[in-house]
This record gives sequence, structure tokens and C-alpha cells, in this order.
Amino acid sequence: MLFSEHLHHSVTVTALTLLVAFWLVLYAYLKRKISTSAFIGTLILGVIILLTFGFKFGYAGVLVLLAFFLSGNLVTKYKYNKKAMLGVAEGNKGMRDINNVLGNGLSPLIFAVLYAVPVSSPSHNTIFLLGFSGAVATACADTFSTEIGQAEGNPRLITTLKKVPVGTNGGISLPGIGAAVLGSCLISLVGLTFWVVLQIPTRTILLLSCVCLLSGFLGCIMDSFLGATIEDKSFYKRTSQFRLNKHHVNILATLFGGILAILLGYYLGLQTQS
Repeated sequence: MLFSEHLHHSVTVTALTLLVAFWLVLYAYLKRKISTSAFIGTLILGVIILLTFGFKFGYAGVLVLLAFFLSGNLVTKYKYNKKAMLGVAEGNKGMRDINNVLGNGLSPLIFAVLYAVPVSSPSHNTIFLLGFSGAVATACADTFSTEIGQAEGNPRLITTLKKVPVGTNGGISLPGIGAAVLGSCLISLVGLTFWVVLQIPTRTILLLSCVCLLSGFLGCIMDSFLGATIEDKSFYKRTSQFRLNKHHVNILATLFGGILAILLGYYLGLQTQS
């Protein structure tokens, strides 16, 4: 009976979360905040996250993605006209497309799939939930840093600390750094929904949240470093020329943030079985 009640509660919470998430994403699409490709891509990403995390953690994964989706769209509008005058605003009046979805969502998806892969026991290693959270925290930190930092800061190149024009790849500023902490903190707080499900000490939950916050922030710093060193640089393949754009850099940075979260989790002994 207790198991049946718990399952019913999980299904109800998941259904309500999905319903709210769907209508919010649909609203963003109807308001032309995201393109058709981004709308479809976001829905597919949400469904895969739900399937890989299952009823126990699925709603938490969707909530984390939803928090990033909503806050990212909000900060994009922050002093948009000023950023447009500077030539650094997101194109199409801030509308996001499938490239944004892949750039920020591919790495979290990888960690979600890894969570679903059976290991030596029937349970799944929740360390990949930490990787998922760290990847999304990186994406959120980078979005906050870019959108707020470009509107407020006087950037310096991360590799030389020399002043550079607003919008320069790899440019950082104090407002941008503060915004990165805020964005990562947001995801680490929403990500608490992962850990409260587990019967673990409060101290461990706080450590997991701190790992997520730190990984997201350092992942954002890595994004800036990659932006300064390899973004828009040409790489020659056998038959063609390949150029890394900002979406490629986002994938690498979010992957770094997720892996860093996992490594920190292992170092602190935070790996548990769900």
C-alpha cells in the first residue's frame, strides 16, 4: 500500500510538472521567444529527460531545465535595446533556435542517458544526476553572464586581462562574473529537488548543492576561456575547413561543468545509489 501511494504521488507530481512545463514552453513559442525548431527540440529534450530519469527523478530534471529555460529567456530581454545598439544582442529579437537547444541541452542529455544505463546493480548511480545539474548550471551561468555582463560591464579578455570591446569572445567583467554566480546558484537551488527525494543527511544535500554551484560557475569560466582561445578559429579536416562557433563552445563548456561536478562528487564521497 505504501509503495502504491508513493508511486501515485510520483505520477501526479510528474504529470503536473509536465503540464506546466508544456504550457510555458508553448507560451514562449506563441510569443515568438523560441523558433519552431527550438520548440520541437525542447519538447523532445524534456521527454527524453523524463524517460531516462523515470518517475523518481523525471519531474526534478524537467524542473531544472524549465528553470534554465524561463530565466534564460528573461535575462535575454535585460537591457535588450542597449545590447542591440552595441551589436551584441541575441538575433531575431532574442528568439532562440535549435542551435541554442543543442548547445545548452546536449551535455545534460548525455548525463541523463548515462544515468539510465544499468551498472553493476539494479539501481542507478546518482552521481550522473550531479553531472546533469552541473551541466545545466554551467549553461545558466553562461547565459546570465553573457546577457547581463554585456549590458553592464567593461570586459577584459580572460587570457590577458586587457580591455576589449563588449561582445569580444572570452571577455569577462565583474557584473558578468556576479551574474554567472547568480545563474549557477539558481540551478543549484532548483536542483535540490533531486536530493530531497533521497534519504540522505542535510549536510550532504548542502554539499551537493554547493558542488553544483561551483561546477556551474567554473564551467562558465571555462566557456570564456574557450571563447578566447578556440571560438571562431578555423580547424582543417581532411576535406574541409571546420570552424568552432559559440554553440560548439557551449557544448564543450557544459560538458566540462558536468564532468567537474562528478569529479568533485567522487572526491567528496557524495556518490550514492538511487
